[in-house]
Amino acid sequence: MKKKELIQLIDSYFHNTVQLEQVEKAIRELAEEENISEIDEVMKKHWVEASVKEMPDEKEFSQLLDQIHHRINMTRENEDIRILERKKQTEKTDNKSITTIIHKISRIAAVLFLPLLLTFAWYLYSDVHKIHKKKKETPVAYNEIYTPLSAKTRFVLPDSTVVWLNSGSRLKYPFSFPGKTREVYLTGEGYFEVAKNRKIPFIVKTDNLDITAYGTSFNVMAYPDDPTVETTLVNGTVKVESVKDRKYMFLKPNTQALFNKETETLKGYRVDTRFYTSWKDGKLIFRNQPLGIVAHKLERWFNCTIHIEDHKMKNYRYTGNIEMETLREVLELIQITTPVKYTYNKKTREIWIKSKK
Repeated sequence: MKKKELIQLIDSYFHNTVQLEQVEKAIRELAEEENISEIDEVMKKHWVEASVKEMPDEKEFSQLLDQIHHRINMTRENEDIRILERKKQTEKTDNKSITTIIHKISRIAAVLFLPLLLTFAWYLYSDVHKIHKKKKETPVAYNEIYTPLSAKTRFVLPDSTVVWLNSGSRLKYPFSFPGKTREVYLTGEGYFEVAKNRKIPFIVKTDNLDITAYGTSFNVMAYPDDPTVETTLVNGTVKVESVKDRKYMFLKPNTQALFNKETETLKGYRVDTRFYTSWKDGKLIFRNQPLGIVAHKLERWFNCTIHIEDHKMKNYRYTGNIEMETLREVLELIQITTPVKYTYNKKTREIWIKSKK
């Protein structure tokens, strides 16, 4: 068979227009060719050219694959019959020659069928990849809980973790935790009693820190307008990690990680956790706290606005407990224990604090 005819036959084969008789004839003649390397070269060239073309659609591919399977099976049966007939006609046929012919046929069938196998593999990979990609791209459904000022909220997450949200805070979390982590997004202040699951860590994500726990109780205060982010551990162990530089530290019970937003530094301190977690039980405990911090917490607690006339007054220290008191009762208590006086506009809920001097 001439090289030109071979190319035309292969081209017809790849375009699914070749007849069964041509395939049979080609296999017989190609098997008898002496220069099998030239045949391999031609088929390889066509394979490379065909592989960069657009793949057929799934329906066309299925039809083509069925036809090729049928043709190969038919050709294999016919060839077996011919080999047997030749053996009967020529008892002296060299077994080595028959082996060589079968070997050539196998090589030709492999070269012809390989692009189809490659196409099938490509479709299989493509379908699996699309399904996998679709799964990965499936949007996660989130729920978001917001606690208004002067209120507190307690609720349970899908993994049985219990959460308290303080005034002016919000927590975003998925309706389920199907992945390798349990991630929630906090803005404001929250207290977490994490359900134990060492295989799936619980992560509280804030703008500045990621706090990872497995089964612990801790408080995170991460209000956007605060200069610091506080993580206070009651029991267990948590990892506190900076979002920007990924520097981290581990906390033990009764310790606190304080992140300074301005300097972007993370430091640890030993603390009395009651002062940072009592809010969830409806109490505010102040021990020698600056008036500026006290006023800021009272604003969220009572949903009011407090103006301190002199910046130096913010450093006045205050000690006291607030539980069932009204806003006016708290202001009276502050006025008694510190050298300040106040005026209160009930309509606008604004308080002005001035020095007594």
